[in-house]
Amino acid sequence: MLSRRGACRHYGALLIRYIVLLIFRCKSAIFLTGILGRCQALPRTWASSHRTAARGGGVVGLAGHGRAKYTTGTLLGSSRDRGWGGLLAERWSHSEGDLGEVRPRETEIVVMLEGAVHVRRRGDGRLQHHDAVPGTVWLCPAGIREDMIRIYGDIPETVHMYLPASPLAATALRELDLDPGNVGLHYDGGFRDPLIEHIARAVQTEMIDPAPGGKMLVETLAAALGVQILRHHSNLEPAAVTLPSVRGALDARRLRRVVDFVETHLGEDLTIEALAGVACLSPFHFARAFKAATGSAPRRYVIDRRIGRARGLLAESRLPLADIAEICGFSSQPHFTYWFKRLVGTTPGAYREGCG
Repeated sequence: MLSRRGACRHYGALLIRYIVLLIFRCKSAIFLTGILGRCQALPRTWASSHRTAARGGGVVGLAGHGRAKYTTGTLLGSSRDRGWGGLLAERWSHSEGDLGEVRPRETEIVVMLEGAVHVRRRGDGRLQHHDAVPGTVWLCPAGIREDMIRIYGDIPETVHMYLPASPLAATALRELDLDPGNVGLHYDGGFRDPLIEHIARAVQTEMIDPAPGGKMLVETLAAALGVQILRHHSNLEPAAVTLPSVRGALDARRLRRVVDFVETHLGEDLTIEALAGVACLSPFHFARAFKAATGSAPRRYVIDRRIGRARGLLAESRLPLADIAEICGFSSQPHFTYWFKRLVGTTPGAYREGCG
């Protein structure tokens, strides 16, 4: 059985393949912003909440549902204070009973991770009932009123993901002449989707045991989540979308700017959006062009550079390991030790001793 950290790496490897296919090649990907922030045909609650989030540049305005909806639930954890720019995530356990009636301001995706129960719910004029097992997914678009949800049994853990108007998606929309006004998400529930389950479990792992580059990872997961929902749970016709050509590696001038920015801000919590801004590209274009130029995804490149700086400090200074971890942008000394041993093959202390 994989450890939580090992599971996250496993899910991450799968997601890299999915993300390349879904974000950069899937013709429906570009409609993500139309769904999340610019869709005028959807209820006002949808558009207004996502405009608020977009102005704030993150999950500003995202509040989840809390006790207003989950009257029988216990909140196990939240990403509210993590500074994630791609989504808000919560971990809940739920006891048997009826849940509260709400009209959400945000699009919510719920994935059951443990348990086996029967669930009935009604929203958008549709009554759904199904047997839920680990991996079962529920989707409720923003502005859809759910007037009945009943859980027939206890659910040990679910992950709830709320999608804001992502700056990543907003950038993608600006590059196209699209009218997203007629696009909408479906009120779907009780389905299985391996990619959405993998995303939920990776988010759960990041919440429980955050790692360096976590914000960059979550931004990528949020984009993949939005694209997957659009492909399978919207009225979108993929053939109606034309994706502009995105070919070639990042040119030397832009690459140098990004590399210099990473070196200058290595101790900070770098994001895909920040790096893409330095390159004057959308995050969609940047991630692909950067990997073509360097052979590494942006998140992995940042981790490698942090380890490189740490090796220099270990060899040339007597700074405490905790200080080196902070200088190099790791969230804690244990996380520094984990990544150093994973990539270098030995612990920071042993490496320092070997340097004499």
